[in-house]
Amino acid sequence: MLLLVILSSSLACTLLDGQDPTNPKPSLTKCYRYNTSACCVSAHDSSIQDTYGSFLSSQCQREYDILEDYFCFGCNPNQSDHTDEENKVIRICEGYAKSLWGGDLLRPTRNFDNCGITTYWRDENDRITIVPSSEWANAYQFFWEVKPPFFEDYSIYIVNDESDEDCYSFGLVLMFAIGFLVI
Repeated sequence: MLLLVILSSSLACTLLDGQDPTNPKPSLTKCYRYNTSACCVSAHDSSIQDTYGSFLSSQCQREYDILEDYFCFGCNPNQSDHTDEENKVIRICEGYAKSLWGGDLLRPTRNFDNCGITTYWRDENDRITIVPSSEWANAYQFFWEVKPPFFEDYSIYIVNDESDEDCYSFGLVLMFAIGFLVI
């Protein structure tokens, strides 16, 4: 039996100064999954594209959907469900972190080694291209340093998927992007 469940959008978009998600016009190009309901506008989207473009080479930008989604966190219409504004915390699900990282969160990843990463989050004069498996011993170091654009002053907490239903997950992102869930 198929059952369609309409999902409602969260309120209090960080990038829209606490307003409700909107239908962005003009459309988003980098965070296009949120063109029906977004917590950002085209200027945010353009800035996210610039940041992502300085992080990965143009050849690698479409290789990692889940990493692209991480960068588009601020546009997600449900981002407030996973964000503690007062304490500046984003809660991401352990399963999501493992998918992005490529497995064991306590070991280095080779997920992005074929592309390399440019350190956009460091001082403009200190940007270098790195091989991720040589830079971070584990996912926790990565998430400590690499934050979604506009959330650089937040802490990223990786939480157990089963104990915290308000954690950010890629599966939820796809459901919200299409606006319904088939059960």
